Amino acid sequence: MNPTLRRLIDYYRPYAGHLALSTVMMAAASAFPALVTLLIKDVLDDVLIARDSAALAAMPFAIIGLYGANGLINVSRSWITRSVALSVVTKLRAELFAHTLTLEPAWHQRTPIGHQLTRLSQDVGNVVYLVSAYATAVQRPLTLLGLIGVALSMNWRLTLVAVVLLPLVALPISRFGRRLRVSARESLDNLAALTSSAHQTLSGIRIVQAFQAEGARRASFEGENERQRQLLMKAYMAQIAPGPIIEAIAAVGVGLSIWYGGTLVFDGVMTPGELIAFLVAMGLMNQPLKALSEINSLTQRSIAGAEAAFAVLDTRPAIADGESSLDADSCELAFEGVCFDYGEGQVLADVSFAAGPGEMIALVGHSGAGKSTCAALVTRFHDPTGGSVAVNGRDIREYTLDSLRARIALVTQEAFLFDATIAENIRLGRPEATEAEIVEAARAARAHDFIVDFPDGYATRVDEGGMRLSGGQRQRICIARALLLDAPILVLDEATSALDRENEEAVQEALKALMAGRTTVAIAHRLSTIKDADRILVLDRGRVVEQGSHDALVAAGGEYARLYGGD
Repeated sequence: MNPTLRRLIDYYRPYAGHLALSTVMMAAASAFPALVTLLIKDVLDDVLIARDSAALAAMPFAIIGLYGANGLINVSRSWITRSVALSVVTKLRAELFAHTLTLEPAWHQRTPIGHQLTRLSQDVGNVVYLVSAYATAVQRPLTLLGLIGVALSMNWRLTLVAVVLLPLVALPISRFGRRLRVSARESLDNLAALTSSAHQTLSGIRIVQAFQAEGARRASFEGENERQRQLLMKAYMAQIAPGPIIEAIAAVGVGLSIWYGGTLVFDGVMTPGELIAFLVAMGLMNQPLKALSEINSLTQRSIAGAEAAFAVLDTRPAIADGESSLDADSCELAFEGVCFDYGEGQVLADVSFAAGPGEMIALVGHSGAGKSTCAALVTRFHDPTGGSVAVNGRDIREYTLDSLRARIALVTQEAFLFDATIAENIRLGRPEATEAEIVEAARAARAHDFIVDFPDGYATRVDEGGMRLSGGQRQRICIARALLLDAPILVLDEATSALDRENEEAVQEALKALMAGRTTVAIAHRLSTIKDADRILVLDRGRVVEQGSHDALVAAGGEYARLYGGD
């Protein structure tokens, strides 16, 4: 058995009872075509030819009852199997999303958001086809066996003539099934690329329009879109191609049956009713025979979707969780000979510093000097390739990620807000926070006044990214979020670099409230914002080339003085 299929089946095992019940219903429903065939024989031979009026009057009730029971069974069976399939899809999608959240930012940077969304939606959604394949694999062969049983009861020799070519149907099913799996996988991968292309264009719509790049982006999308059409048509052809071949094989069998069955009627071996019922049985076999090809196609589509989902689930986080819990209310942070390499050359080399509660360490330097990498190491978005980052004397790799990050408040240059209310955005790190605590944090962040000016106040819904708010408003809401977390370590990653002077002053006031009593690491673009730092480290190509207070560094006339003069 295919290993992906075996793994996928494990997701269905908890629902074995439901599937067993549906299997019983399938078995009952599979008898319906055979019963209809026998009814046709009786109508012809025992009712019409025998001219039995009483039996004729009872026939409509028998047909209504038979079709009514079949409809009820099929609806119930379909509801059960669909419920099981959607439960599995829901569980797998939840697992995939939860696992994606554990993967480090570097993985997310390598994997386009369009690919991630396609895995969560389209790929996982295809898993539902497996239960359809199961239903087809159970009910259609049983239907086929029932019809063959009816045919044998009419005349076994005629049945052998009719079904002698049936084994040939395995050839197109096998051949086109392999093609379908490959085509389905290619179409899913291309759909991910198509989604990613659309996401990038729409996310950067201002740049696209400003640089009049609509034509180029449209051409790129149309190219991917056309390739998707071709791949879907290729997969569709692989899905439907076995049908006509199977019908042709069945037609040969029916043709032989008509010729040989006619001679048996002429010889008095069979009655006309038996021959008609036999031919009806042969005709009804066409649908379950064609459905046999669907078993493989549905299974292959499920496997193709599951393969992509399992590939993500099998991706191990590069950041391993520690075992100790960091529960301290005050924290001392220390970089001890830290080195880091993204794989394309060293970014940090032997960086060392320490900061305790109430102290602020500022990191400055040209773009690419390694400042933001230091911030990423504190929050364990990456781990050092040399040296260590320690909190309270222990390597932070020894702590659990949850307990470590619960002790760190991060404010970045990108003031990211979710499509939710202002209150929900502020309480992001503390979902249990009360309304009074939220208001208190907003006041400290100098955000309360503009929030209450909105008609809905704290219940005002922020659109994706918070684009309806000004940059300063978004940043102050993010600071309120950090204040509410009340973490002992604060990391400011160029928190004011994108603001104008007026907004920067308001945010700086909020930051002073946030830094009080906390161990702070600040990465600064505007050096005027970190003049009050206890110690300033100047980074150049990943190395600390100067350190000291603002006044001392300016007086030294070195790299910091040059940076400050150009601020």
